Amino acid sequence: MKTLKTFFGLIAFTILISSCNRNLPEDFLFGNSIENEDIEQRWWILTHKKYESPGIYLYNETTSTIELELELPENLESPHALAYDGTSLWVGGNGENESIYELNPETGTIRSEIRNISTEGIAVQDEYLYYSNFNSINKIEKNGSLIEEIPTDNSTLNIPDIAIDGNNLYYLRYSENESVIRLNLNSKIEHTLSGVETTGTYCLAIFNNEIITVTALNEINHNILRTGQSISTNATEIKGWITAIAPYFDK
Repeated sequence: MKTLKTFFGLIAFTILISSCNRNLPEDFLFGNSIENEDIEQRWWILTHKKYESPGIYLYNETTSTIELELELPENLESPHALAYDGTSLWVGGNGENESIYELNPETGTIRSEIRNISTEGIAVQDEYLYYSNFNSINKIEKNGSLIEEIPTDNSTLNIPDIAIDGNNLYYLRYSENESVIRLNLNSKIEHTLSGVETTGTYCLAIFNNEIITVTALNEINHNILRTGQSISTNATEIKGWITAIAPYFDK
């Protein structure tokens, strides 16, 4: 009899969770921002070729130091896109006849090249790359084979940057308010994240349950992913025009 009661209890609990799941608060679904003073904040940062100090930098935000500087691929004309998968850096641009380059993160040497892709944003997940192209986002294999074209509700001229976190892809709009959009990769439903101001930025990253953007003054903004609430704004030692930021992590 005890076993039978336990069985029916589990059924009732399952039904309750299923019926209430759509009403669960976002902090349950997406987690809270983790503030840990022991965690070093380190970022890959891309600066434009035609301005001061072009390159790719490994920047330690915690210590305000540049740990590594890499040169840009010679044929990359307008660098705007950057992603890191723990093994390689992926960098691209929005000029004519651009390529997406896979780089060695220690030396900057080119490991591979996907030709004829112009983009302002790259995200990487497992064995796939996502890149923005006007009002759509394309999913490709790392050899360049197209998997899927994902249309968006974006109403501006282009998508400045993208980031990915689990089943959610985030992209920027050219707007000061309501500019960060969450796109569910399963349902393709979009949701605007309110409360995040991204004035003058082309840069977006999602890391540690935070939204990361960069201001026109090269300051790194941290906002809570769940609410959009500002956590901090920190000046960097990077010169020139920052066009992309990607989290550094040990794989």
